[in-house]
Amino acid sequence: MAKEEGAKMVVLGGKQDVQQEYCGTVGGQSTDFSTVDTSVKTTGLKNNSLAPPDFKTNSVQGITWRLGFGIQDPTQPEEWQNHPATVNLPLTADIVNSPLAIWEQIAKTVL
Repeated sequence: MAKEEGAKMVVLGGKQDVQQEYCGTVGGQSTDFSTVDTSVKTTGLKNNSLAPPDFKTNSVQGITWRLGFGIQDPTQPEEWQNHPATVNLPLTADIVNSPLAIWEQIAKTVL
């Protein structure tokens, strides 16, 4: 929304003299093998021909797919591009652990 619609992005906290960035898994999904394997086993589908085999080692495998390509640079995934926040809202004692106070501060600062 920031890049296509011009939405303002706020980052809460972070070092004040360092440009803060926002991002997540844009257009993608992330999981890991153990989560997929547990789902397959609990649904009783482990004997299905499409079910993944068990690992033979004590291993960890992350899985990410369907990455969205960039809006400003469509040759690379969006996650690899810059996402500078519009506002870096300092984390202060009067707003910490208070979502309502955070939103009120954002309304005063940004809107």
